[in-house]
This record gives sequence, C-alpha cells and structure tokens, in this order.
Amino acid sequence: MTTDDVIEALGGWEGYWIEEIELPQEKGKTQVWITLTPLTGVARRCSGCGRRVKQIHDVTYRWVRDVSILEAETWLWLGRVRVACPHCGPKVEALDWLAPYSRLTRRMAENVVRLCQVLPIKHVAEYLGLSWDTVKATDKAYLQESLGPVDLSGVEQIVMDEFAIQKGHRYATVIVEPSSKRVLWGGRGRGREDVRPFFEQLGVEGRQRLKAVAMDMNGAYEEEVRYQCPLVQIVFDLFHVVAKYGREVIDRVRVDEANRLREDRPARRVVKTSRSRLIRAGRPVFRPSANRRLRARAGNCLAV
Repeated sequence: MTTDDVIEALGGWEGYWIEEIELPQEKGKTQVWITLTPLTGVARRCSGCGRRVKQIHDVTYRWVRDVSILEAETWLWLGRVRVACPHCGPKVEALDWLAPYSRLTRRMAENVVRLCQVLPIKHVAEYLGLSWDTVKATDKAYLQESLGPVDLSGVEQIVMDEFAIQKGHRYATVIVEPSSKRVLWGGRGRGREDVRPFFEQLGVEGRQRLKAVAMDMNGAYEEEVRYQCPLVQIVFDLFHVVAKYGREVIDRVRVDEANRLREDRPARRVVKTSRSRLIRAGRPVFRPSANRRLRARAGNCLAV
C-alpha cells in the first residue's frame, strides 16, 4: 500500500503528504503522531478571497487533533500554510478539512458536536481527552453557525425570568416567546444594563410591536421594560404576587396581632404559627404540569 492509498483510506488531508508516522509509548495512552508536510508546486486557496495562489508566504507547524484511528488518539504535526495573496496579503490557506486557526479537524469537530447532543460537556471532554474549554467552544461555534441569529420579527409577547448559574447568588436572564416557547435571548446578570441588549436587538419597531411582558417581581426588569416600551402591558407571575403579599401584608398583620396578644400566650402562639395556613387559604391552586410549566407561567398571571 502506497502513501497515497493510506491517505485516501484515512479520509485524506488534501494538499499534504505524510512525512512520518510515530507511535509514542506513553503510560495509559495509545497515540499516533502523523507529520504532514505541505505539497510543493500546488495552487492553494486564499481564505480571504478564495483565489488560487501558488506563492507561499510562510509555513508554521502546529498540533491538530484528528479523529482516533483504531481507538488511538491521532495528532497531526501540521505545517499550516499562509499564502502570499496579491489581493489580500498573507492569508491562511483555506482547507475543506480544517477551519482557519482551528486545532481540531472538521470531522473531529463534528464528532464533538454529535457527542454534545447526548452528553454533558464534561463527559465529552473526558472521553475524547480534550479540555472543557475546547469542547465548549466547538459546540458553541456549531450552534451559532447552524442556528444563526434569532428571528425577532412578529414577536408580540415575551416572558422574562432569572435563574442561578453559579454559587454565590450569580444569575442569568432568559427571554422566551410564550406562544412558540422559543428562547429569544439569554445573558448574564439580572439588572437593567444586563437585559438592555435584548431591547436594542429588538429595535424600535420591535419595541413598539410588543404588547405584553410577563415577569416575576424583579424591579430592574420592570424599570427597563417601562423605559423601553412605555405602552406595553406588564403581567406579574402569580406565584411571586402571592409570595409578596404574604411577606408584606400577611406577615405584617400577623406580627402586629402577635404583639397585641402578648399577654394571651395561647392565642399569640396560634397567630405566630398561622402563616402557612393563611397563605394557603388565600391563594388559588397553581400546579402546572411539567410539560406546560412555561405556558402557565406566562398565562396564569395577574395583570397590573
């Protein structure tokens, strides 16, 4: 079998030839190191304009990870070419099997993406022997390329909510369209400045088209929505309305009554231990099923 046959059998590295193959002996690891050298006298495609250029500006060697060969980690010691393009200047060569400046071949990146669809990033990184950051960046790049920007045309109702992302009271905000359950936007933080980029992305026409915004009783959300969309209808989540009523009304009355009944110990004990019963008696049943939780959060709310 010739070298060309080996390259074709392995999937091919267009524009390169195999100079050397090593099998390093490392404890607990099986690896294959393949040295790929650029072919000479071959016209290469400029990544800037797409033109074919024969003149090479320079060659820089780097390690690139490819899919495993017979369960052996495959690393390419690759001479990355920069062409001397007369129109763009020095530009990295465009390759079908390797993205510019990437340390993973395209088929390796596709393998990472497929695994990320069924496994957590941590498990994918451990299984493939890659860093967490590399797996995360690869999956994120694929999602951005495949999904593209979110279409905000026609959005008339949104739901804003916060969720914890790390220990120490660190939060992020997610904005969803309740009718389609589409995630429209997400970002770190829960302040006015944190959610402002969404309204800027929505544009003037989008803000004017907005009719209703559902949210919990976050003061920053309310202030920013009223500033960006003065005519929009704001609806508050029923759960938080009841919770706020319990804290600011029922608790205040209960404490005052307990203080008034300081001399009557049995009656005071009844009042002090009645918080849960009072709240339960004064609120409606609110138990959305798991598959309708998002819709119920937007629909079963109290307009203000």
